[in-house]
Amino acid sequence: MNPLYILFLKFSNLPAIIKGAHFGKNSYISPGYDFFKISLKGLIVGNNVLIGRNAWITILKPNVKIKIGSGTNIGRRSTISAAKNISIGKKCLLSYNVSLHDRDHLVTDPKISPMDNHFTEAKPINIGDNCFIGANSFIVKGVTLGKHCVVTSNSVVIKSFPDYSLIGGNPAVLIKNFKPSKK
Repeated sequence: MNPLYILFLKFSNLPAIIKGAHFGKNSYISPGYDFFKISLKGLIVGNNVLIGRNAWITILKPNVKIKIGSGTNIGRRSTISAAKNISIGKKCLLSYNVSLHDRDHLVTDPKISPMDNHFTEAKPINIGDNCFIGANSFIVKGVTLGKHCVVTSNSVVIKSFPDYSLIGGNPAVLIKNFKPSKK
């Protein structure tokens, strides 16, 4: 990589670091992320991680953690918002426009604007190592994906799946389970 570009990326980490984020070696968040009026204290990024442009990452409560494992890439315009804990394993690939939210808005009372409502109870999200999350997909509260899961594009994952699952749809269902080849 061009040394000037690396310097530029290191500079782009500074606002996040000031807001409390911790970046491992050779890890960067690309420019354009939102850092005003949000907390990043509790964002722990492993080594060799790249977070794409215009990402929106926020931690809504004290003592909440978002952990991103080493070697993971997160695509442009992705959203990770935590009121509980969110963990993304090592060497995962999250495509662009992927959203992880560990709680929902309460919008059950028609007399109250969604802007004035509160959130449902937050539940952690855990994504295992070596997972792929396709573009425009949503992972919601309480979901655990085992290692090497593949989520097809435009999926809404509302329940957990075991290791080596290929899942997709709205809501996402198991398409097939695949085991690694023995070498």
